[in-house]
Amino acid sequence: METTISRWGNSEAVRIPREVLRLVGLRSGDQVGFEVNEQGRIELVPVEAAHRRIVPTKGVTFDALFKHYKGGVASSENAWPDDDLVGAEWDAWSR
Repeated sequence: METTISRWGNSEAVRIPREVLRLVGLRSGDQVGFEVNEQGRIELVPVEAAHRRIVPTKGVTFDALFKHYKGGVASSENAWPDDDLVGAEWDAWSR
């Protein structure tokens, strides 16, 4: 594939085809750095974006998050109506 360097404001820009971005796991809006390698070629280097990975706050562990959780305990014996109707069905039939 080939592309053309074009003027963009006071800079120059290169369009990268979507298929190429998908091959390397990038998409529009991702930040990349660039380097010039030993052969004088430009290499794009993805910047690891914080929104793409989940990093817990320091000291937060799985056990700490669920310390007071008592799984399987219902908050009310009558949390749902006695039949299978819920949501819009319940509203329609309960009038």
